[in-house]
Amino acid sequence: MLRANKLLVVAALLTVAIASTSARAASPVGRWKGRWTSESTGHKGPLKAHIRQLDRDTYRAVFVGRFFVVFPFAYPATLERVPGSCDQYSSSQRLPLIGTYRMNATVTPHHFHAHFQSGNDRGTFQMSR
Repeated sequence: MLRANKLLVVAALLTVAIASTSARAASPVGRWKGRWTSESTGHKGPLKAHIRQLDRDTYRAVFVGRFFVVFPFAYPATLERVPGSCDQYSSSQRLPLIGTYRMNATVTPHHFHAHFQSGNDRGTFQMSR
């Protein structure tokens, strides 16, 4: 009987630990800072993001950066959690002059890594907090 109780306690603790880790890994909410890099052109620059939650699986991100060192850019994006995932997000939207902009991101408690593609350009975002 004592051994069965110990097993139940261990199972409960593992369940709580796994659930809390997944919840932390799943949340992109907050401020991020890092760099973007174009794999197509080799251009790169600083990048910041502020992300807030809209509902259970939807987030609103505002990305701000610089192109050619001096040209600022900012764009909002809606990030959707990929169904069945706790750390994968995707976004697709039409942007003026660029066309359809797609992004797939993986988020951990301290890192935001994304691949983007738009028109003839593709690259990565690497940010941390």
